[in-house]
Amino acid sequence: MSGVIHDFHALRYTPAGVPVAEFCLRHASMQQEAGCPRRVALDLKAIAFGVVARQLASALPQGEITARGFLASRSQRSTEIVLHTNTIESN
Repeated sequence: MSGVIHDFHALRYTPAGVPVAEFCLRHASMQQEAGCPRRVALDLKAIAFGVVARQLASALPQGEITARGFLASRSQRSTEIVLHTNTIESN
């Protein structure tokens, strides 16, 4: 998913000492749906752990990035969808 980092929260640590970065990825693009162009815009909550969290906190990327990972619920007790980010690339 590509977009701009928006609403970055301060780096925190789990009880086990693993760094965690929570942020929102603001995406906007043109897509094709049923043969017609459609403007898509959304904010997707995202989270990164470990090395990726440290990368984000130490040098918060400016401009558009591509975040790769997987979609999952926020926790076992939540149905909120979050992008669990494994890699970040500046565009």
